Amino acid sequence: MHAVPSMEEPSVDNFWSGKTVVVTGAAQGQGAEEVCTLFELGAHVIAIDIHDAQSESWSAVRSRCTKDSGRLAVRRLDVSDEDAWAAFMTELGASGIAVHGLINNAGITLRKTVAETSAAEWRHVMSINLDGAFLGTHFLSRVMSDGGAIVNVASVTGLTGYFGAAYSASKWGLRGLTRAAALELANRNIRVNCICPGMVDTPMMRNANAQHDERKVRFFHKGNRQATPLSRGAHPGEIAKVAVFLLGPDASFITAADVPVDGGMTGGGIFWRIGKMTENL
Repeated sequence: MHAVPSMEEPSVDNFWSGKTVVVTGAAQGQGAEEVCTLFELGAHVIAIDIHDAQSESWSAVRSRCTKDSGRLAVRRLDVSDEDAWAAFMTELGASGIAVHGLINNAGITLRKTVAETSAAEWRHVMSINLDGAFLGTHFLSRVMSDGGAIVNVASVTGLTGYFGAAYSASKWGLRGLTRAAALELANRNIRVNCICPGMVDTPMMRNANAQHDERKVRFFHKGNRQATPLSRGAHPGEIAKVAVFLLGPDASFITAADVPVDGGMTGGGIFWRIGKMTENL
Protein backbone atom coordinates (compact mmCIF):
# COMPACT_ATOMS: atom_id res chain seq x y z
CA MET A 1 0.00 0.00 0.00
CA HIS A 2 1.27 3.47 -0.85
CA ALA A 3 1.30 6.05 1.88
CA VAL A 4 -1.47 8.60 1.52
CA PRO A 5 -0.03 12.13 1.44
CA SER A 6 -1.22 14.48 4.14
CA MET A 7 -4.07 16.73 3.08
CA GLU A 8 -2.27 19.58 4.81
CA GLU A 9 0.16 20.19 2.00
CA PRO A 10 2.38 23.28 2.13
CA SER A 11 0.96 26.24 0.23
CA VAL A 12 2.37 27.20 -3.13
CA ASP A 13 3.50 30.46 -1.54
CA ASN A 14 6.26 28.75 0.44
CA PHE A 15 6.43 25.33 -1.20
CA TRP A 16 9.48 26.10 -3.34
CA SER A 17 11.68 27.54 -0.61
CA GLY A 18 14.68 25.25 -0.18
CA LYS A 19 13.72 22.92 -3.03
CA THR A 20 16.11 22.17 -5.90
CA VAL A 21 14.95 21.75 -9.49
CA VAL A 22 17.08 20.79 -12.50
CA VAL A 23 16.08 22.24 -15.89
CA THR A 24 17.71 21.12 -19.14
CA GLY A 25 17.91 23.20 -22.30
CA ALA A 26 17.82 26.12 -19.90
CA ALA A 27 19.85 28.90 -21.48
CA GLN A 28 17.22 30.34 -23.79
CA GLY A 29 13.59 30.19 -24.83
CA GLN A 30 11.19 27.95 -22.98
CA GLY A 31 13.85 26.48 -20.69
CA ALA A 32 14.99 29.95 -19.63
CA GLU A 33 11.40 30.85 -18.74
CA GLU A 34 11.09 27.70 -16.65
CA VAL A 35 14.29 28.56 -14.80
CA CYS A 36 13.20 32.13 -14.10
CA THR A 37 9.67 31.13 -13.05
CA LEU A 38 11.01 28.62 -10.54
CA PHE A 39 13.65 31.07 -9.30
CA GLU A 40 11.05 33.79 -8.75
CA LEU A 41 9.01 31.33 -6.68
CA GLY A 42 11.99 30.79 -4.38
CA ALA A 43 13.43 27.51 -5.68
CA HIS A 44 17.09 26.64 -6.07
CA VAL A 45 17.57 25.99 -9.79
CA ILE A 46 20.34 24.08 -11.52
CA ALA A 47 20.18 25.26 -15.12
CA ILE A 48 21.78 22.94 -17.68
CA ASP A 49 22.56 23.56 -21.32
CA ILE A 50 25.12 22.71 -23.99
CA HIS A 51 26.34 26.32 -23.82
CA ASP A 52 29.33 27.08 -21.58
CA ALA A 53 28.45 28.64 -18.26
CA GLN A 54 30.20 31.88 -19.24
CA SER A 55 28.49 32.09 -22.62
CA GLU A 56 26.41 35.13 -23.57
CA SER A 57 23.58 32.66 -24.16
CA TRP A 58 22.92 32.78 -20.41
CA SER A 59 22.72 36.57 -20.19
CA ALA A 60 18.91 36.78 -20.18
CA VAL A 61 18.62 34.19 -17.40
CA ARG A 62 21.26 35.84 -15.25
CA SER A 63 19.73 39.29 -15.72
CA ARG A 64 16.40 38.06 -14.33
CA CYS A 65 17.81 35.99 -11.47
CA THR A 66 19.82 38.61 -9.61
CA LYS A 67 18.11 38.70 -6.22
CA ASP A 68 19.65 35.97 -4.06
CA SER A 69 21.59 34.77 -7.09
CA GLY A 70 23.13 31.96 -5.04
CA ARG A 71 19.94 30.01 -5.75
CA LEU A 72 20.91 29.76 -9.43
CA ALA A 73 23.61 27.37 -10.62
CA VAL A 74 24.50 27.38 -14.33
CA ARG A 75 26.47 24.52 -15.85
CA ARG A 76 27.33 23.04 -19.20
CA LEU A 77 26.14 19.50 -19.78
CA ASP A 78 25.45 17.62 -23.00
CA VAL A 79 22.20 15.77 -22.24
CA SER A 80 23.11 13.00 -24.69
CA ASP A 81 26.32 12.22 -22.73
CA GLU A 82 25.78 9.32 -20.32
CA ASP A 83 29.09 9.87 -18.53
CA ALA A 84 28.28 13.53 -17.93
CA TRP A 85 24.95 12.62 -16.33
CA ALA A 86 26.61 9.97 -14.16
CA ALA A 87 29.21 12.47 -12.95
CA PHE A 88 26.49 15.05 -12.24
CA MET A 89 24.49 12.51 -10.20
CA THR A 90 27.59 11.58 -8.18
CA GLU A 91 28.30 15.26 -7.55
CA LEU A 92 24.77 15.87 -6.31
CA GLY A 93 24.88 12.81 -4.08
CA ALA A 94 28.20 13.83 -2.56
CA SER A 95 26.91 17.33 -1.84
CA GLY A 96 23.81 15.99 -0.11
CA ILE A 97 21.47 17.86 -2.48
CA ALA A 98 18.12 16.12 -2.85
CA VAL A 99 16.52 17.07 -6.15
CA HIS A 100 12.80 17.82 -5.92
CA GLY A 101 12.10 18.29 -9.61
CA LEU A 102 13.43 17.75 -13.11
CA ILE A 103 12.22 19.39 -16.32
CA ASN A 104 13.53 17.52 -19.36
CA ASN A 105 13.21 20.48 -21.68
CA ALA A 106 16.31 20.16 -23.91
CA GLY A 107 15.43 19.49 -27.50
CA ILE A 108 16.18 20.25 -31.12
CA THR A 109 13.95 20.17 -34.16
CA LEU A 110 14.34 18.95 -37.73
CA ARG A 111 11.69 19.67 -40.32
CA LYS A 112 12.55 16.89 -42.73
CA THR A 113 10.48 13.98 -43.96
CA VAL A 114 11.41 10.31 -43.66
CA ALA A 115 12.90 10.37 -47.16
CA GLU A 116 14.86 13.57 -46.52
CA THR A 117 16.26 12.59 -43.11
CA SER A 118 19.65 10.88 -43.01
CA ALA A 119 20.43 8.17 -40.47
CA ALA A 120 22.92 10.51 -38.78
CA GLU A 121 20.29 13.25 -38.47
CA TRP A 122 17.80 10.74 -37.05
CA ARG A 123 20.26 9.58 -34.40
CA HIS A 124 21.22 13.16 -33.50
CA VAL A 125 17.63 14.23 -32.89
CA MET A 126 16.91 11.10 -30.86
CA SER A 127 20.10 11.47 -28.81
CA ILE A 128 18.99 14.86 -27.50
CA ASN A 129 15.20 14.77 -27.50
CA LEU A 130 14.66 11.22 -26.24
CA ASP A 131 17.97 9.86 -24.92
CA GLY A 132 18.55 13.09 -23.01
CA ALA A 133 15.25 12.79 -21.15
CA PHE A 134 15.87 9.09 -20.49
CA LEU A 135 19.34 9.74 -19.08
CA GLY A 136 18.16 12.65 -16.95
CA THR A 137 15.38 10.53 -15.47
CA HIS A 138 17.59 7.46 -15.13
CA PHE A 139 20.26 9.24 -13.10
CA LEU A 140 18.48 12.04 -11.27
CA SER A 141 15.60 9.90 -10.03
CA ARG A 142 18.23 8.21 -7.84
CA VAL A 143 18.96 11.48 -6.03
CA MET A 144 15.38 12.75 -6.12
CA SER A 145 13.46 13.15 -2.89
CA ASP A 146 10.36 11.02 -2.43
CA GLY A 147 7.39 13.13 -3.42
CA GLY A 148 9.33 14.83 -6.21
CA ALA A 149 8.21 15.29 -9.81
CA ILE A 150 9.48 15.10 -13.38
CA VAL A 151 8.09 16.93 -16.40
CA ASN A 152 9.02 15.88 -19.92
CA VAL A 153 8.52 18.46 -22.65
CA ALA A 154 7.07 16.75 -25.71
CA SER A 155 5.01 18.46 -28.40
CA VAL A 156 1.70 18.38 -30.23
CA THR A 157 3.69 16.51 -32.87
CA GLY A 158 3.79 13.64 -30.37
CA LEU A 159 -0.02 13.60 -30.33
CA THR A 160 -0.74 13.55 -34.04
CA GLY A 161 0.84 13.07 -37.44
CA TYR A 162 3.63 15.44 -38.48
CA PHE A 163 5.92 15.57 -41.49
CA GLY A 164 9.09 16.05 -39.42
CA ALA A 165 9.89 12.37 -38.98
CA ALA A 166 12.67 12.33 -36.37
CA TYR A 167 11.24 15.17 -34.30
CA SER A 168 7.76 13.65 -34.20
CA ALA A 169 9.05 10.16 -33.37
CA SER A 170 11.17 11.54 -30.52
CA LYS A 171 8.15 13.31 -29.02
CA TRP A 172 5.93 10.24 -29.32
CA GLY A 173 8.74 8.35 -27.57
CA LEU A 174 8.78 10.88 -24.73
CA ARG A 175 5.15 10.09 -24.00
CA GLY A 176 6.00 6.40 -23.66
CA LEU A 177 8.99 7.18 -21.44
CA THR A 178 6.73 9.34 -19.28
CA ARG A 179 4.31 6.50 -18.63
CA ALA A 180 7.00 3.92 -17.93
CA ALA A 181 8.75 6.21 -15.45
CA ALA A 182 5.48 7.24 -13.80
CA LEU A 183 4.59 3.61 -13.09
CA GLU A 184 8.07 2.78 -11.83
CA LEU A 185 8.43 5.77 -9.52
CA ALA A 186 4.90 5.83 -8.13
CA ASN A 187 5.95 3.78 -5.08
CA ARG A 188 8.10 6.76 -4.07
CA ASN A 189 5.27 9.19 -4.81
CA ILE A 190 7.37 10.71 -7.61
CA ARG A 191 5.05 11.94 -10.33
CA VAL A 192 6.03 12.00 -14.01
CA ASN A 193 4.04 13.96 -16.56
CA CYS A 194 4.41 15.22 -20.10
CA ILE A 195 3.44 18.57 -21.58
CA CYS A 196 2.76 18.89 -25.29
CA PRO A 197 3.15 22.50 -26.46
CA GLY A 198 1.94 23.77 -29.79
CA MET A 199 3.74 26.60 -31.54
CA VAL A 200 5.84 28.59 -29.08
CA ASP A 201 7.75 31.79 -29.85
CA THR A 202 11.29 30.65 -29.07
CA PRO A 203 14.67 30.91 -30.83
CA MET A 204 14.30 27.27 -31.89
CA MET A 205 10.99 28.01 -33.56
CA ARG A 206 12.35 31.10 -35.30
CA ASN A 207 15.58 29.47 -36.46
CA ALA A 208 14.41 25.94 -37.27
CA ASN A 209 13.75 26.59 -40.91
CA ALA A 210 17.26 27.70 -41.79
CA GLN A 211 17.24 25.18 -44.63
CA HIS A 212 14.12 26.80 -46.13
CA ASP A 213 13.50 30.19 -47.64
CA GLU A 214 11.82 32.99 -45.72
CA ARG A 215 8.54 32.52 -47.58
CA LYS A 216 8.25 28.93 -46.35
CA VAL A 217 9.07 30.01 -42.80
CA ARG A 218 6.25 32.57 -42.86
CA PHE A 219 3.87 30.02 -44.34
CA PHE A 220 4.74 27.47 -41.63
CA HIS A 221 4.07 29.98 -38.84
CA LYS A 222 0.86 31.21 -40.49
CA GLY A 223 -0.33 27.63 -40.91
CA ASN A 224 0.25 26.92 -37.22
CA ARG A 225 -1.77 29.97 -36.21
CA GLN A 226 -4.58 29.01 -38.56
CA ALA A 227 -4.65 25.49 -37.11
CA THR A 228 -4.99 26.86 -33.55
CA PRO A 229 -8.44 27.90 -32.29
CA LEU A 230 -6.83 30.67 -30.21
CA SER A 231 -5.18 31.84 -33.45
CA ARG A 232 -1.69 32.47 -32.06
CA GLY A 233 1.41 30.83 -30.72
CA ALA A 234 2.25 30.62 -27.02
CA HIS A 235 4.63 32.82 -25.10
CA PRO A 236 7.33 30.65 -23.44
CA GLY A 237 6.08 31.80 -20.05
CA GLU A 238 2.68 30.21 -20.72
CA ILE A 239 4.37 26.84 -21.16
CA ALA A 240 6.66 27.36 -18.17
CA LYS A 241 3.73 27.98 -15.83
CA VAL A 242 2.16 24.65 -16.76
CA ALA A 243 5.46 22.81 -16.24
CA VAL A 244 5.89 24.43 -12.82
CA PHE A 245 2.29 23.60 -11.89
CA LEU A 246 2.94 19.92 -12.66
CA LEU A 247 6.03 19.99 -10.43
CA GLY A 248 4.16 21.59 -7.56
CA PRO A 249 1.68 20.68 -4.81
CA ASP A 250 -1.47 21.61 -6.73
CA ALA A 251 -0.77 18.72 -9.14
CA SER A 252 -0.25 16.17 -6.37
CA PHE A 253 -2.66 13.61 -7.91
CA ILE A 254 -1.58 13.99 -11.54
CA THR A 255 0.87 11.49 -12.98
CA ALA A 256 1.39 9.60 -16.26
CA ALA A 257 -0.55 12.34 -18.06
CA ASP A 258 -0.15 14.17 -21.35
CA VAL A 259 -1.10 17.83 -21.02
CA PRO A 260 -1.57 19.68 -24.34
CA VAL A 261 -0.66 23.36 -24.06
CA ASP A 262 -1.52 24.22 -27.63
CA GLY A 263 -4.33 26.75 -27.81
CA GLY A 264 -6.79 24.00 -28.78
CA MET A 265 -4.82 22.74 -31.77
CA THR A 266 -5.15 19.03 -31.03
CA GLY A 267 -8.44 19.21 -29.13
CA GLY A 268 -10.11 21.13 -31.96
CA GLY A 269 -9.30 18.38 -34.44
CA ILE A 270 -10.24 18.50 -38.10
CA PHE A 271 -13.84 19.57 -37.52
CA TRP A 272 -12.81 22.93 -36.07
CA ARG A 273 -10.99 23.74 -39.30
CA ILE A 274 -13.88 22.46 -41.42
CA GLY A 275 -16.21 24.71 -39.44
CA LYS A 276 -13.95 27.70 -40.04
CA MET A 277 -13.85 26.94 -43.77
CA THR A 278 -17.66 26.89 -44.01
CA GLU A 279 -18.32 30.03 -41.98
CA ASN A 280 -18.41 32.33 -44.98
CA LEU A 281 -20.17 30.02 -47.46
